This record gives sequence, C-alpha cells and structure tokens, in this order.
Amino acid sequence: MDDMPVFKSFLREQLENQKELEKAIKEKDYEKAEELIGKMIDRTQKGIEDN
Repeated sequence: MDDMPVFKSFLREQLENQKELEKAIKEKDYEKAEELIGKMIDRTQKGIEDN
C-alpha cells in the first residue's frame, strides 16, 4: 500500500498527458502529438526501470 500515492501521482500525470495529446490531435498538430507520445513512453519506461 505504500506505493499507492506514487501510483496515483503517475496516473494523474498520465491523464494530463493524455488530455494534451487529445488536444494536439484535435488541432491536427501531429508534431506536438508525436512529441507528447515520445515523452509518455520515456517516462513510463523510466518508471518501470526504477522499480
């Protein structure tokens, strides 16, 4: 249970990233969308490797 606050923090960050990604796609800003996806992948990978 000690990991729950960390996990919730991660989920909040992911939700914010997803909202930004959705906005970029709606605005057809595919360069920004690609950048956001890259950041999300990197952060997730680092989070997995840290554990």
